[in-house]
Amino acid sequence: MSENPIVSILTSVYNCGSFIKQAIKSVLKQTYDNWEWIIIDDGSTDNTKDLLQAVEDKRIKYVYQDHGGFDNLTRTFNKAFDISKGDLIAMLDGDDYWVENKLEVQVKRFQESAIVLCYGECFLINKRGRKVGYWALPEDPCIASNNPTGSALRNLLVNKSCFLINSTVMMRKKTLESIGGFIAIKGLGQDYPTFPRLALEGGFSAIPACLGYYRKHSSQTTINTDRYDYETAYLLDFILLNEQKLKELGIVIKKAELESHWKEIDKFRPYNNAMHMLMVGFFKEARTEFKRFLEYDSSIKSKFIYFLIIFSSLVRFDVVNPVVLLKEKTKSLIKRSDDHAN
Repeated sequence: MSENPIVSILTSVYNCGSFIKQAIKSVLKQTYDNWEWIIIDDGSTDNTKDLLQAVEDKRIKYVYQDHGGFDNLTRTFNKAFDISKGDLIAMLDGDDYWVENKLEVQVKRFQESAIVLCYGECFLINKRGRKVGYWALPEDPCIASNNPTGSALRNLLVNKSCFLINSTVMMRKKTLESIGGFIAIKGLGQDYPTFPRLALEGGFSAIPACLGYYRKHSSQTTINTDRYDYETAYLLDFILLNEQKLKELGIVIKKAELESHWKEIDKFRPYNNAMHMLMVGFFKEARTEFKRFLEYDSSIKSKFIYFLIIFSSLVRFDVVNPVVLLKEKTKSLIKRSDDHAN
């Protein structure tokens, strides 16, 4: 690969008029300028089209299509992928934005031929752009770098946890082509089904720095999507379809044990979802999710957390996560003190 490869940025937008200016600015200000930006407008009815067409830059390719919605999101991304001419593929959601050197930092990582995917950390922000969390790399360096090949599946597959945030990811185009482009799975977006398949192809380059800002807001089509069953069905098919490849990589899958493990994980999904929703200001949704968790755990502790969630809804301010964080910090300090004493 040349030292100055073309980067194809793929974006699907739908009614992103409130946020697209920030995304545009972050792309135009990139310190790496050998890029093309393919934007598929999925039938926006707001001012998204006007804002995008007002930008005078020949590197931007704007395509309007009839609204296909979330169910056709992967098809939309593959449409953009087919148009792309770059050596590397980056993704940027229309409501997210990048730091100025995002592309420059990532392009350098692909000089290593074994790397098929590069990603980094990001801030989680709410509708108003306020920082409400931080998405860091996995603590296990083997999982983070997918080294040896397939190691990332310990999170992506075994723990049903996608640690790769869409707008921080860059992929080698020829590798994505070799697996047939973005993998379409009913009920899921283009990213989660594709990343486990790429984990079978080579290493990941994990950048321990913020590459962008990942926005969560109530108008997103995926925010309330209950996709647990779709994930389980996809992962079971993934194991079956890639059985030989998994064996070659020395990855042994015991499906009965794995499905039992997934059931335990899914019990705590509503709890994690509720905490996440509180962070970004979805108070009503947080209450609904946590009520689901109470079906599995109706302890005094859980009921107290639910009371705090109700209180958060009334005052329109998250009081739960700070309490949980303080408790975790206190436990950590006590443990350190005990370790030091011993």
